[in-house]
Amino acid sequence: MSRREFTKVSPNLWRSRRFIGLTDAGKVLYAYLLTCEHQNSTGCFRLPDGYACADLQWLSEKYAGARDELVEADLIAIDLELSLIFVRRWFKHSPPMNPKHAQGTVKQISEIESDSIREIVEQEFADANGFHAAKPAPNDASRRSRLTDGLR
Repeated sequence: MSRREFTKVSPNLWRSRRFIGLTDAGKVLYAYLLTCEHQNSTGCFRLPDGYACADLQWLSEKYAGARDELVEADLIAIDLELSLIFVRRWFKHSPPMNPKHAQGTVKQISEIESDSIREIVEQEFADANGFHAAKPAPNDASRRSRLTDGLR
C-alpha cells in the first residue's frame, strides 16, 4: 500500500460526538491515524503497535488503551493479528478525487490481507460512492471490476 503526501481532516471533527467523548489520548491517537505517514487512500494500513508507539513516544499500554477506545467508539476497525487499522467513514471525508484515483483505491482495497477488514472497507467505499458491490469470493480477481463498475 502506498503512502499519501496529504490528507483531509474536517474541522467538523471537533464537533463530532464520537471524538468529543474520547480521552485526550484517544483524541491524539485518532488525529495521528488521520494524518500519519502510514495511511493511504483506502484509510486502511498496516501499523504495528511498535511503530505507533515510537511515533507517538507512548508506552504500549497507553497506545493499546487508546486504540481500544477508538474501536469502542466505532472510529476504527482493526485486525490485531495482521496489525491492520481502518479509519471508519474514511471515504465520507476523503473520497477519491477522480475516476483514476478511485480505480487505484479499488486496487488497493482488493489487496487488503484481512478478509474482515477488506469487507468493511469495500462496503464503506461502495456506500460512499452510491453503489453496492456484489460479495466476491476471497482473492477473486473480479472483485475490482465489480467495485469499479459503479464508478463508470
